[in-house]
Amino acid sequence: MTPDTPKSWYLRLIATAALLVVYPSLTVAHAQIKGEADALANLSLEELMRVEVVSASRRTQTLADVPDAVHVITRDDILRSGVRSLPEALRMAPGVDVAQMSPSGWAVGVRGEAGRFSNKLQVLIDGRSVFSPLYSGVLWEAERVPLEDIERIEVIRGPAGAIWGTNAVNGVINIITRDAQHTQGSLAVASVGSDGSDRLLLRHGTALGQDAWLKLYGQADRQADSVDSSGVRDNNRAHAETIGLRFDQAQKNGARLSVQGQVLHSTKNGKLPLPDFTTLAMVVPTVQSTDKATLTTSLDTPLSAASELHVQATLQSQRNEQRGYAIHRSESADVDVQHRWHPQDSRHDVLWGMGVTWYQDKIDSVPLITVDPAAQTLVHGRVFAQDEYALVPDQLLLTYGARVDHDPYSGAQASPNARLLWKMNQRSSSWIAASRAVRAPARGEADGGINFNIEPSDGGTPFTARLGFNPGARIVEKVSALEAGWRSQVRQNLSVDVAAFVQRYDPLLGVSPNIYNDLLTNPNIVSDTTVNGRRVVTAALTSGTRATTRGIELAADWRIAKYWRQQLAYSYMETRFSTPAIITTLGGTPRSLISLRESFDLSSRWMLDVWLRYTSARKDPMVPFLDAPSRTALDINLRWAMSPEVTLSMGGHNLGRQYTQEINPRISSSVERAAYAKVEAAF
Repeated sequence: MTPDTPKSWYLRLIATAALLVVYPSLTVAHAQIKGEADALANLSLEELMRVEVVSASRRTQTLADVPDAVHVITRDDILRSGVRSLPEALRMAPGVDVAQMSPSGWAVGVRGEAGRFSNKLQVLIDGRSVFSPLYSGVLWEAERVPLEDIERIEVIRGPAGAIWGTNAVNGVINIITRDAQHTQGSLAVASVGSDGSDRLLLRHGTALGQDAWLKLYGQADRQADSVDSSGVRDNNRAHAETIGLRFDQAQKNGARLSVQGQVLHSTKNGKLPLPDFTTLAMVVPTVQSTDKATLTTSLDTPLSAASELHVQATLQSQRNEQRGYAIHRSESADVDVQHRWHPQDSRHDVLWGMGVTWYQDKIDSVPLITVDPAAQTLVHGRVFAQDEYALVPDQLLLTYGARVDHDPYSGAQASPNARLLWKMNQRSSSWIAASRAVRAPARGEADGGINFNIEPSDGGTPFTARLGFNPGARIVEKVSALEAGWRSQVRQNLSVDVAAFVQRYDPLLGVSPNIYNDLLTNPNIVSDTTVNGRRVVTAALTSGTRATTRGIELAADWRIAKYWRQQLAYSYMETRFSTPAIITTLGGTPRSLISLRESFDLSSRWMLDVWLRYTSARKDPMVPFLDAPSRTALDINLRWAMSPEVTLSMGGHNLGRQYTQEINPRISSSVERAAYAKVEAAF
């Protein structure tokens, strides 16, 4: 075995040994866990309409009462589909564009903007934002939530800045995990794939008295180098190790305390241009590593029969390194407080709150790519308020509110919101909404740049030319949106959810297609200063434009028979750019996304799921060589409840072409079809 060969054999060995050790002590604890999943899977559509969500208004609502384009991916959906990563599960929701960039790298977008960091999408884990102030996005390879610990994923499509603030421009993804009370006993999960994607999870939950519970878990996963159609292995393997805990306590006054902690180490291989930029045509191997520790505490407590208080605090320490390029160290603290007031005899349901985030970092980088200042402390503040007013009780509800966020780059930015819900009858409701959201400029975007030392040929004084990405956050992206939707249980066994939208981006950040000529002939100079006795001329790489997106999204759930369920998700979106036409991440958005899942209960122990997905071509009007062709993929997952304690799964992912390019070929590798097997054992 060569050093570059993925060493996934030891995961198989550990998993097998663990299962052999624990199997003799298996108990009926898993039967309770499986019973919960079965109960959700067997819900009638009428009961599914009453599934509770919290992301739309930061309070518990039934799905039928939500005036938003929201989709819930349930625990049963995740387990039955056979998905092996969190981004894959998001493909079940309409309007969510997911593309695999490497074995562990993903591009995720809602209503467009699927990219490396997805900077117009707010991603939450149990209400805690996981976006980075450095690049205003999410490193999906560094967010490893065990799939078996997810209770549900709530996906809001469209601006949600009035509730979740900056970055909630195109949508919100809230990953809600299972509490310690409902993860008692021990669980071991091991999976292996023909593409070198292996995972091992060990979890144990125990009661600490009558009203307190503790959960501990550890997970290790590996992804091997991808292989292209010619058999050449790429340098993009990855691995991650995670340990975590969760403590939940129910107090006598009805309050509930939760403490969550996680430590993660992840490593991802890759290639980048030479650090000295002598030629962009040459790339060299590099390694991206992340070490992160997070601690979150939340308290929900009733203050009276008509009001509740929620307090959440998070501490995080992180170190990121791109070997040969930069080392980034950061610490952050976040406090969020919200209060709800809903008197029984009032038509008002008021929610308001405030929060503050303290962030400090230091960046060491190569001379040609720098962030100035190298060390920075940022304080972000926010305040929000929202009222749901019953114009006609239980029939016509008006929700209105706003949030104001303040950051050192863009100052105070307001995100207002107004929504009207009409409960047409017991089975149907419709809604309309108008909203505005803002994307907060990232530190790397506002302070980062590429430096070149210029020696004038005429013998003039040498100076430094600095190309800034968005110097001083001179462009702050904003979106205004109009939306409408209809949600109905059409028949006893058929539910339909439809949403239509128009979103106007003004301004939208991008790069001119003639950037090289512009820099030489007409550079956009934003500053001309002297630093340490040397002249530094800063020019902006980016410019602003406007764009409009229009689309429709459909989700349908049809229980054809007691043993047969069909779920359809479809979305269509088109984008039109205003003058000047520039290169943006909206340009490569596919027009159509289709997801069709067929779930069969072959018997009380055998379950078969077939998932067909279609993504239309990514065609960038400004950069055709970045286009990616349309693709169709098929996933098959067969689950066998071998006993009340052990479940086996096997199937195939991305069945179809052996190799598929899912996004921009300049920044991604091809995706290989794969077979896999998985075992889950409780004891």
